[in-house]
Amino acid sequence: MPGTKEIRRRLISVRNTKKITYAMKLVSAAKLRRAQESVTRAREYTTGLQRVLASVQSEAVTLDFVHPLMQQREVKRVALVVIGGSRGLCGSYNSNVHRKAAAFLQEWDKKVGESNVALLLLGKKPGEFFRRVRRPIRESWDALPEDATKWPIDEVVEKIEIPFLNQEFDEVYVLFTEFRSAISQVARLEKLLPLDANALNAAGSTSASPEGNTLFEPSAEEVFSALVPRMVRAKLRQAALDAKASEHGARMTSMENATKNAGELGRKLELLYNKLRQGGITAELLDIVGGAEAMK
Repeated sequence: MPGTKEIRRRLISVRNTKKITYAMKLVSAAKLRRAQESVTRAREYTTGLQRVLASVQSEAVTLDFVHPLMQQREVKRVALVVIGGSRGLCGSYNSNVHRKAAAFLQEWDKKVGESNVALLLLGKKPGEFFRRVRRPIRESWDALPEDATKWPIDEVVEKIEIPFLNQEFDEVYVLFTEFRSAISQVARLEKLLPLDANALNAAGSTSASPEGNTLFEPSAEEVFSALVPRMVRAKLRQAALDAKASEHGARMTSMENATKNAGELGRKLELLYNKLRQGGITAELLDIVGGAEAMK
C-alpha cells in the first residue's frame, strides 16, 4: 500500500492536472463560440447560394445547358478530401474521422483499385494517420491556421477541380465532422463533385424564395457558370468550418470530463491520505500510551 508521501505527491499532480484541463476547457469554449458564429454565417450563405443556383438551374435546363462540374460519367477514379484535427486531446474526434476514411478507402479499393483512389488531407492528424498506415497521399495541408476562415480553400478546390475537368477524377468526396452542438458532432461523407442537380433543386425548394419570374443578366448560362464553382467552394468551406467547430466542441467536452474525473480522483486520494495520516497518528499515540504504561 502506498505511503502518505506518495499519495500526497499524486494528489498534487492530480490537482495540477485539473487546473490545466479546466483552463483548456475555457479556451476551447471561447474558440467554440467564435467557430459557431462562423458556421452559422457560412450556412446562411450556402443556403442562399443553393436557392439562387436552383433558380438559375431551372432556367438553364430549359436551354439544355449542363456545367462541366456537374457532368456525370463512369466512375473509374475517385478522390477523397479528409478534414481532420491539428491537435489531440479532443476525445474520439480524430479517430471517428480516421475510421470512416478507412472504411471509405476499403470500399473503393475493391471497386476501382488502390491506385485509383487519391487522398487530399487537411489537418495534421489525418496526415499522421495515413503516413502511419503507409497510404499514398496526393496532397496534404498540415500547417493550417487555427482560424478555419483563413484556410487555403481556394487552393484545395483548384487541386480537385482541374483534375476533375481533365477526367483524372470522376468523383470527389469530402469527409468532415458536421457540427450539431457542443456535445454532438457526426463524421459525415458528402459527394462534392460532380454537383448533384437533384440535391440543389431539393435544397432550393426547401428555402423560401420570392414569387414571380427572375431576369438573369447577362444570361442564365453565364450566371450559372459563375455560380457553380462558387457552390463547390462554399460547400468545402462549410465543411472546413464545421470540422473546426466540431474539434473545439469535442475538445471542450473532453476537457470538461477530464476535469470532473480529476476532481473525483483528487477527492478519493484526499480521503485515502487523511485515512492513512489519521492511522499513523493513532499508531503513534498507542506507542506513547504503551510506553507510558510500561514505565509504571
